[in-house]
Amino acid sequence: LPTFLVLSQIPYYWLAMILLYVFAVYAKLFPVAGAYPPTMQPSLSSQFILGVLHHYTLPFLSILIVAIGGWAIGMRVLVIYELRSDYVEYSELLGLDDKKILGYVFKNSVLPQITGLALSFGTIMGGALITELVFSYPGTGYLLFRALSTLDYPLIQGTFIILVSTLLLANFIVDLLYAWIDPRIRVSYVGE
Repeated sequence: LPTFLVLSQIPYYWLAMILLYVFAVYAKLFPVAGAYPPTMQPSLSSQFILGVLHHYTLPFLSILIVAIGGWAIGMRVLVIYELRSDYVEYSELLGLDDKKILGYVFKNSVLPQITGLALSFGTIMGGALITELVFSYPGTGYLLFRALSTLDYPLIQGTFIILVSTLLLANFIVDLLYAWIDPRIRVSYVGE
């Protein structure tokens, strides 16, 4: 738990710099910058796709590790809350095995986490923008930074439209996922 607490509080850019130093500069396992090997031409070949994934690994890990830290702490709090619920005590009195009870607890704990995921997309995208700058990864964040530094207003507006549209689409998908996981949501929509 202390590990997840520390991971949830690390700024994205700081973890990105640590990963960059350890795995790219010191161990030389990953590239320092870029989105694909500079000697390759962009194509749909498996070699190029593997090169893109190799360049994408460290930026992705720096965002994922911080997000998992917060998710794990939230999940722990929700499981502890659910374990004190009346239905858990009643299930124990009925003699249900612990595995079955934990299945119920996990399912009821995951539902608020899905809502939290939808709300945290904005923070994750903000972290991705900064992480792209650290890795010189040519994504939307890097493009936005260059547009801001040159005062290219149409490009700034375009990147914001892309970011907001992506955020809205992600939240819509999470809402559909929520209704798929919890059938009670679908029943309440039909009953209205």
